[in-house]
Amino acid sequence: MNKRKNINRLPSIRLALICFALFVMVFALIVSGCAKKSVKLGEEKGAQIVVANGVGKAKKFALARDEAIRDALKKVVVGIIGEENEKSNQKKLNSYVYSISESFAVSYDITDKVKTPEGTVVYVKVKFDKSKIIDSLKTLNIEIPRKKQPKDYSKSPYAKIINEAIDNLTYLVYFEPEDRKIDDEYARLCVNRVNNYLANKGYEYIDLDRINEIKDEYLKIYKETQGSVSVVQLIAQALNADIYIVVDGDAEYLGKEGGVYFASASISLKAFESATGRGLGTETGYSGKLGLPSGKEAAMRKCVEVAVEKAIEPVINLSREYMLKAFEKGIRYEVVVQGVSDYRLLRSFVEAVQNTKNFRSIKEVSVAPGQAKYYVYYMGRKNELIDEILNFLQEEEGFENLNVLMSRGNAILLSIEE
Repeated sequence: MNKRKNINRLPSIRLALICFALFVMVFALIVSGCAKKSVKLGEEKGAQIVVANGVGKAKKFALARDEAIRDALKKVVVGIIGEENEKSNQKKLNSYVYSISESFAVSYDITDKVKTPEGTVVYVKVKFDKSKIIDSLKTLNIEIPRKKQPKDYSKSPYAKIINEAIDNLTYLVYFEPEDRKIDDEYARLCVNRVNNYLANKGYEYIDLDRINEIKDEYLKIYKETQGSVSVVQLIAQALNADIYIVVDGDAEYLGKEGGVYFASASISLKAFESATGRGLGTETGYSGKLGLPSGKEAAMRKCVEVAVEKAIEPVINLSREYMLKAFEKGIRYEVVVQGVSDYRLLRSFVEAVQNTKNFRSIKEVSVAPGQAKYYVYYMGRKNELIDEILNFLQEEEGFENLNVLMSRGNAILLSIEE
């Protein structure tokens, strides 16, 4: 009798198991779908669409999502008016644009959602109506620079020389020694990753060990001058780098699930022209939620590597594009001359530079006892500039022992030896 009862119960058990399995599958689909949620806010038809990624972090999902949309909108605004203009108008933008970010969005996709002990991190991809953003900027009397038609530099008679100069740029990659969010270990990891990229491309860069040798000296100068110039810019100028890139970001441990350690990271790379401190471009890379079974530290490092690698190529390309336009007026060479004992010698040196065949302009950077530094804008190769200067000065009194001490990238060090 008991056997018959058990046999009769088997179909019910099977049915319960099938229902449970279906429930688990549906639940998994719902959960995985949350990270890929797509929301439509307006009509794309007739709109000038621009797409940007953003990330937001807050205790509640809705606040994190709103912060991510604001982050994406800020990138679009910077693309329209420029980084410096955006900073100078930040009060207006915060009050009348960023506070209503969603009203400029046509739609957005939540590409990832990560729960952390501190709250939620949301990653979004947003489609914005660019014309609507521009109208709001105009209403706020924020200047929108005119977009120049891209020039075809390949038709320039100096195209080959300019491209050589772009390839000879020297980069310095570092992080703010004191004012940064990212841990020292991960900041160094990012620097090494960017330097590896530059090395693989055949571009010149300043090694991290060389930066560390002089860092403390220039941090002291930075504090004495009350931070009027970035400490990384001071180091870049001292080491003759044309472009410097500042690393920062966040790496966060998300906990352990089923023997797998999870983390996420967002890394920003900001490129600047060393001579002026002018911003050349910013890019942020996001890792999303990644897991490894080999431990917390391995997961954190992997996320940092993934995030920085997503940002490297875009920011390098932005900086090269900017310098390409800048070099149209002459390739900037940093020329330092040592051993100049009086004003007469300095005057003769400047005249020699001005008399070179492809000279465009010269800017005095600094003059101290025995040394002067100039930016020379010259439409020619570096070795041609050096040869012309030496030939012009070889018979000048006081320049009999003028020699080249160093030539690296677009930097030249000349010295009058005793």
